[in-house]
Amino acid sequence: MKSKHWAKQKERGNALGLNITRLAVQYFPLWGIRIFNILVVSYFYLTARQARHNIHRYYYHLTSHYPELQLPSNKIFRHFLAFGEAITDRFAVWQRKIRYNDLWIDDADNLYADMNSGNRGQLLVCSHFGNIEICRALVDESPLPNFKLTVLVHNKHAEAFNQALVKAGASELEVLQVEDLDTPTMLGLVSRIERGEWIAIAADRIPVRGEKTAAVSFLGQPAQFPQGAWLLASLLKTPLNTLFCIKENGRYRFKLRRFSPTILGRGKERSINIQQAMQRYAELLEQECRENPQYWFNFYDFWNDQQ
Repeated sequence: MKSKHWAKQKERGNALGLNITRLAVQYFPLWGIRIFNILVVSYFYLTARQARHNIHRYYYHLTSHYPELQLPSNKIFRHFLAFGEAITDRFAVWQRKIRYNDLWIDDADNLYADMNSGNRGQLLVCSHFGNIEICRALVDESPLPNFKLTVLVHNKHAEAFNQALVKAGASELEVLQVEDLDTPTMLGLVSRIERGEWIAIAADRIPVRGEKTAAVSFLGQPAQFPQGAWLLASLLKTPLNTLFCIKENGRYRFKLRRFSPTILGRGKERSINIQQAMQRYAELLEQECRENPQYWFNFYDFWNDQQ
C-alpha cells in the first residue's frame, strides 16, 4: 500500500504543546529541561505507533547496509529522545541560551572565505539530519558581516512550530516557502544570488519545484529523492555545498564541505548530471547516518515499503 506523502500528513505537535516547550526552555534550568524532554518524548513515543514503525524500518535498512554497526536495544526511543532534544535546543538558540561561540565550526574546505567574500552567492544543501535550525538562528552572530542566507522551507507543513519560533525571537532570517516558488520568485532568487546571498535547501524530502523526484540507492534500497536542489543549482548556475549540524559531546558541530560546481548541460546531459549528484549526496547522507544514526529525523515511510 502506498503511504501518504509526508507533506500531507498532519504534524503531531500542536500550538499549545510547542508554546509549553518554548516556556519550559525559557524558564527551566538545564536539568529541568532534560526531565521535561524525557516526559514529553515518552508520551509521543508511546502514542506514535506509525512513527515507531518507520524508524524501525530505517534501522533495519541501516544495519542491513552496515552489518558491522552495533546499536543499543533502545535505539528507537533514543531516536525520539534525540529529536526532542533538538527541538528544545532550537528554542534555546532563539532565546540566546546557545550562542555562536558554543559551536564547533568544521570548515575543512574554507567555505567561510566564500561566504564573506561578497561575491556571487552559492547553495547550501542540507537535510533533515541533526539540527540545521541552529544555523538559521546564529547567522546574525557569526563573524561574517557580508554573509546573508535565505532558507527555503515547506513552511505550511510546520506552521505551528514556526509561529512558536517567532514568539521565541526567530525573526532575523529570510525564510521562503517552497510552495511559492513561481516564476517571479525564481527571478527573485537569481537576484539574491547575484547580490552575494546564499540559499539553503533540504535535499532529502520536499521538492522545490512541483513533484520532481528520482530514485537513487539509499542504504541499499531504491528511494525517491527530490531533484529540487540540483535543478535550482542548474537554473541559478551556482556551486553546491553541504551542511550538517551534529551534536557531539554536548556541543554542536557545523560541518561545511564543498560538494560540486554547478550542474551543467541541457536536456539528457543535465538529467544525467543531476542523477549522479543525487546519488553522491545519498551516499554522503548514508555515511552521516552510519556515524550518527539517531540524528536522521525522518519519521515517515521514506522507502514506501510499509509492511
